[in-house]
Amino acid sequence: MSSSVLFGLIILYLGLLFFIAFWAEKKRSNFWTNNPYIYALSLAVYCTAWTYYGSIGVAANSGLEYMAVYIGPVIIIPAWIYINTKIVRIARVNKIASIADFISLRYGNGRSLGALVALVCILAIIPYIGLQIKAISDTFHQITQTPTTENIFLDTATYVVIIIALFSSYYGTRYVDASEKRLGIISAVAVESFLKILFFSILGIYVVYGVFNGFGDIYSQA
Repeated sequence: MSSSVLFGLIILYLGLLFFIAFWAEKKRSNFWTNNPYIYALSLAVYCTAWTYYGSIGVAANSGLEYMAVYIGPVIIIPAWIYINTKIVRIARVNKIASIADFISLRYGNGRSLGALVALVCILAIIPYIGLQIKAISDTFHQITQTPTTENIFLDTATYVVIIIALFSSYYGTRYVDASEKRLGIISAVAVESFLKILFFSILGIYVVYGVFNGFGDIYSQA
């Protein structure tokens, strides 16, 4: 596939997410606000772009060991419901919209502590975001059979990151009030999660019946 065609598809996909987020924000329908399926799908943001490499790679090399990464969060969900309820209650009462503000409030409401927490979060998340960007860039070059470049202006990942940053900045931070629902970003993540499930299912079917001759063949070669 040519670089221009693939880049056009990426722009089309991101444009679709923008449209879905805009439509959800404009309509403010109960379909997005009080739908348990939308909420459940939005939790699948836990599975990032690197999941396509990490989970599939671990499954290919170590079998069912990759399930530990997903079984853990499922086990903790009952406790998380209780913890999250308390966090949401405190956040709404005190109009808190970030982890930094939450921790700062719980420990003396000092600005220096809030700034320190924000700085730690930024430093902690940058490598992980970089890993996601690397996954996107590597996938692009593998599909298009093009060499990587050190020039950021010629790297398509640069422009994808800019678009994602604009999306996150607009729909993720447009409301300062913690009581406001981020319908745009929740709806976009839910649709994205549905597509992840669809693509993983297609890939799984291909591996089981395309690479192997069914589940029996997989277990016999395990």
